[in-house]
Amino acid sequence: MKILIVTDLYPLENEHKAIPKTIENFALGLKKMGNEVNILRSDLIINSLIRNRKIYKQGSYFHNGIKIYNQNFILPFYLNPKVEKDFDVVISHMPSGTLCAKTIKKKYKKPHIAICHASDIEVLEKYKIYFSTALKDALNNADAIGARTYWIRNKLSFKNVFLVPSGIKKEEITTKTFKEKKMKIVCVSSLIKRKNLSELIKAMSDFKDIELEIYGSGNQEKKLKKLAQNLNIKFMGQKPRKEVLKALEDAKIFILPSKKETFGLSYLEALAKGCIVICTKNSGMDGFIINEKSGFLVEPNAKSIKILLKKIINMNEEKLGKISENAIKLAEELEYYKCAKNYFQNIKKVCK
Repeated sequence: MKILIVTDLYPLENEHKAIPKTIENFALGLKKMGNEVNILRSDLIINSLIRNRKIYKQGSYFHNGIKIYNQNFILPFYLNPKVEKDFDVVISHMPSGTLCAKTIKKKYKKPHIAICHASDIEVLEKYKIYFSTALKDALNNADAIGARTYWIRNKLSFKNVFLVPSGIKKEEITTKTFKEKKMKIVCVSSLIKRKNLSELIKAMSDFKDIELEIYGSGNQEKKLKKLAQNLNIKFMGQKPRKEVLKALEDAKIFILPSKKETFGLSYLEALAKGCIVICTKNSGMDGFIINEKSGFLVEPNAKSIKILLKKIINMNEEKLGKISENAIKLAEELEYYKCAKNYFQNIKKVCK
């Protein structure tokens, strides 16, 4: 099958700033299954400026064996994407990608599948003057809609909504037991406001004997370091993924209290390493993570985080070990190739 993916959230190089690898992983998974995959990177210049991302020249790029057509648009009011190759289906990720794909569907008479992220929910709920109406219309015109996780699916009122979770590679799922781990807390996150790390740092004031390691960088770094003074918190900076995975393998607890997290690949990485994972309620992997079975769900404020951490630290180690085992089982259910196959089955249904 020939698949065209339209999105602004696709890297053009390995260190493309602030671009997660989620959509690239989907593309590589579909390619591995024998499909021809091309990317139309519909980059909104205004978004790149706001997010301090590099603006690339329009044209063709190759990254990790996939051809990418980069097209720049100043604003999303008028999008006139140009498609260079024939395709069987267009799949969009992110609001600008879905607005572009609506035009492509109309012009080329091809089926369109729109994948919704947290950004889509934000646009639908917040930007009522123009963007919400335009995005709603584009989603109504799509042949099917994929939600990246349960909380996003629950926010959507459209028909034909299926789940599109991220996957993790089989070789990254640990065999290390919970007993072998150190009583240490790890957080892996961009240091930006939406990740809500200030509440985590405030919660750590009662845990002087337990170390928190924070991996990542971002524009809130100075503010967070100041808040963390005199606490047992280490800022590890931006580290290679291999090093981060090793830190997760050695730690007992992982927490990320962010608000409106689309899925949160770091949650999945922590589950795969057998961590006791703490995820925000109604965000991220809520719905995949079942409270007190495969992890814990918490309100994203310092008081709730503090109460939950005390509960976990004082919990019977045998019970925690069972939660750790269930976390690994959940990661196995979300193995990379299984997720890619499920994704492709839903694509095939639309293309019948």
